[in-house]
Amino acid sequence: MKERKLPKFVPVVLGACMLTLVAACGSDNDDDNNGGGQQQEQQPDEGVYQATMTPLNASVAGNPSGTARIAIVGDEMVVNVDLEGVPARITHLQHIHAGSACPTAADDTNGDGFVDVVEGIPRYGAILVPLDGNLDSQAGGGNGSPSADTDGSYNYLRRASFSRFLSDLQGPDDDPADAVIKLQPGEALNLAGRHVIVHGVPADSNLPATVQSIEGAPAHATLPIACGVIERVTGDTGGTTGGTTGGTTGGTTGGTTGGTTGGTTGGTTGGTTGETTGGTTGGTTGGTTGGTTGA
Repeated sequence: MKERKLPKFVPVVLGACMLTLVAACGSDNDDDNNGGGQQQEQQPDEGVYQATMTPLNASVAGNPSGTARIAIVGDEMVVNVDLEGVPARITHLQHIHAGSACPTAADDTNGDGFVDVVEGIPRYGAILVPLDGNLDSQAGGGNGSPSADTDGSYNYLRRASFSRFLSDLQGPDDDPADAVIKLQPGEALNLAGRHVIVHGVPADSNLPATVQSIEGAPAHATLPIACGVIERVTGDTGGTTGGTTGGTTGGTTGGTTGGTTGGTTGGTTGGTTGETTGGTTGGTTGGTTGGTTGA
């Protein structure tokens, strides 16, 4: 079992459904005759990605907005989720999911006015990457989910070794029946088209008993409140690297050149001024003294 101190989102009542979902996801990746699946496999992982978050269940969650940004450059992966308008002073579970779409009001299959976590699974799919305290391991960062401040904002920033992160995702799945899935050995991450989901409303939210949850977790903790489709912003990390390198080099060169030029100019100016001032003062003093003595 994957040992996680926060809920793993194991849908006990939907075990068969989740197994079907995972199998379906796997078949998309393995079917070489499926043009979409084959194109998905060819995605290069390195690049910059962004998801623009849109609200879900606004009647209790408010109007969350912001972005989730993922940059993979060489062996470094940086994830930054910057949100505002979320329920304040509570912890928000967040994940990258493997499914195909964000849920809509049409996915409220029991008609209770809320799209709960169970109703959202057919759209956004199983959890692939928990965005918590340790991106190097699916199981290792359960205590690191972000908490919103008193204004209903949070900024989540984590770095990881991309090679360790990918190795963990491609490793054995100790519990294939849960909602946290693995990649196949050698499978690329294929971020573009996946989804970021954020969960959580206050415990005193007025949720009907029909709002479902999973693994015994309270419904308010697992209720989806925001979703965003991950899009590739750019695959050219050379621009980012070049900009940073160019800026640093330019700044250093400019600083050095400026310092040298300033020093040379200052020294020359100072020397000339000193010579002129010294010569003039000396000449005047000498002339005055000599004139007085001769008289």
